[in-house]
Amino acid sequence: MPTSLRSVLLRTTLAGAVFGLAAVSGAAANATTGAATPDPAETRSVVDPKPVTALQLLLEETASRGDPDAKLSYLTSDSKKAVAAFYAGRHHKPLWTADGAPTLTAYRLVARMERAEDDGLSPSDYALPADLISQVGRLDADDAARFERALSAALLTYAEHAQAGRVEPSSLSGYITAAPEKPEPALVLETLASSADPVSALDGYNPPHAGFQALRKALADLRKAAAEESGPPVVPAGKVLKEGVRDERVAVLRARLGLAPAEARDATAVTTVAADPAEAQETAQAGAAGTTEPGASNAATNAPVAAQAETPGDPTLFDAGVKDAVFAFQEQNGLHADGIVGPRTLLALNATADDGMAISDVIANMERWRWLPRDLGAFHVFVNIPEFKARLVRDGHEVYETRVVVGKPANQTPVFSDEMDHLIVNPYWNVPYSIASQELLPSIRANPSGYLGSRNYEVLAGGRVVNPSSIDWSGVNLRSVRIRQRPGSGNALGRIKFMFPNQHSVYLHDTPSKRLFNRSARAFSHGCVRVQDPFDFADALLQLDPQWDAAALKKMVGGSEKRVDLKRHIPVHLTYFTAHVDEAGRLQRRPDIYGHNARLTKALEIEGWQDWQKFAVADPVKRAAPVRRAAPKKAVETLSIREQRAKVFRLRQRGSNDLYR
Repeated sequence: MPTSLRSVLLRTTLAGAVFGLAAVSGAAANATTGAATPDPAETRSVVDPKPVTALQLLLEETASRGDPDAKLSYLTSDSKKAVAAFYAGRHHKPLWTADGAPTLTAYRLVARMERAEDDGLSPSDYALPADLISQVGRLDADDAARFERALSAALLTYAEHAQAGRVEPSSLSGYITAAPEKPEPALVLETLASSADPVSALDGYNPPHAGFQALRKALADLRKAAAEESGPPVVPAGKVLKEGVRDERVAVLRARLGLAPAEARDATAVTTVAADPAEAQETAQAGAAGTTEPGASNAATNAPVAAQAETPGDPTLFDAGVKDAVFAFQEQNGLHADGIVGPRTLLALNATADDGMAISDVIANMERWRWLPRDLGAFHVFVNIPEFKARLVRDGHEVYETRVVVGKPANQTPVFSDEMDHLIVNPYWNVPYSIASQELLPSIRANPSGYLGSRNYEVLAGGRVVNPSSIDWSGVNLRSVRIRQRPGSGNALGRIKFMFPNQHSVYLHDTPSKRLFNRSARAFSHGCVRVQDPFDFADALLQLDPQWDAAALKKMVGGSEKRVDLKRHIPVHLTYFTAHVDEAGRLQRRPDIYGHNARLTKALEIEGWQDWQKFAVADPVKRAAPVRRAAPKKAVETLSIREQRAKVFRLRQRGSNDLYR
């Protein structure tokens, strides 16, 4: 390089260095000379870039060292992304620490999550690393960054669990299609950051429903009673207890009902005398065995009585006094009142006792509240499947209650929420494929016209009603025809049905068979919900609609199918609560008829979940479609031209069917 050029470059470099030094000290020079200088912010962006903080380094995962908190369950890839995006939006300014020390608000939030078991949740799911919590005072830069990230991620997880639950409902059963709404992560952290009371804001992610709050209190009461061993006595499981039976458990039952042994009985104990000693022994055994069928007779009490002897009060005897007390208990707790202690009454008696399953039952049902919409509707229908009850709720208060029949374990009533938008008076019943193929087809094959006609059924093919005799039932594809029952007094849906279109094709409806409503357990349908007094229910349902009431609907009964559209859609919630608190403040528990509790307690890993497995009900295996049997070979026959045309017409008709259920 020529010497002159080298000299020019050297002078240029030195000049740049001098200019840079002047820029750095420009502020001081300006103070004395008042000369103009470049904007300070622009100068810093060139010569004094903002340093990368430990929090930014941790959140952007640019640290070269390993992550000491990688095993925290709530530090998932999604939660880390959400936390990183939140802090990036605030230029990585700390939220839960100040000068490296956790704030008082941070400690309060940590303490609130440590009480998560009060909400039916698990505190260990949100626990911060022990080495961060154990430190007192100022944290170094790296630990302060870890504290920020861990607390924010734990809060996100708690908010999601509190609002939407810990278990995906559909993972438990295909019959559960409830869709809980998860909170938006960015909104959770923004809400907590801007709230004047972050602890209350965090608590607000739990369900606002009165039913959830009542179970939360019941859970605290159960735990307190268990710790103090002050709860009511547990009536042991065993055979059905009823009047005339002697059993050691009756003494416990008396204590549970508040009957003192001395008050047992001042009257008589029945002694049966029979001519044949063997007959007497057999009668006594029959009486002791009891029955599981409400209202069944007792062989011992119905046997001929030869003598009655005065005996002192026997605490193990189920006498008339005990029966009256059981009867009163059943009436107070919404049970079938028959004075007999069967499985459902026994569970209700032990609802608040430490039977080893009450606490897990309440926790499982608190989880189910999280599956429901936050807003149930100011006026809504609430069906509780295990309780066999439907209620109308207005402004948080029950205004109507009725008995219902729900699906069998093999044909369960699904769990979900939707909106009722219309009613149908004089409904047709479109027989589902499963019922037609498994229950109707064998009888139809035996006598098509006779069977279908006697039950007011009709057959549609190609959208038109056809003569059942025109169908080859021995080899028919039931998806190519539709069977439906005409409106009338014997229609399976009765006189009216209440529609809320849904993927399960279930609804509430009337029924011509009323006897099942007298049963204690009422799981007999194919999935739909049968209402005991449908027009009374309709009257209460339409109380906000001035155009319709039960009287107007009854005038429409008879004749063809008629649709009534509702101007105001009504939310409908088909729920599954085996534990709830009634309006009198009593904890009520019901049997796990579908085995949902067994699966849920296991999925939640609630202590004692193994006990629920004895009630587990396996998901019913769908039966395969009936095997199509080949029609017997027919002898070759000569048909007239008219008969040939009729046969071709039938074949074309069968091939052009557009089946729908």
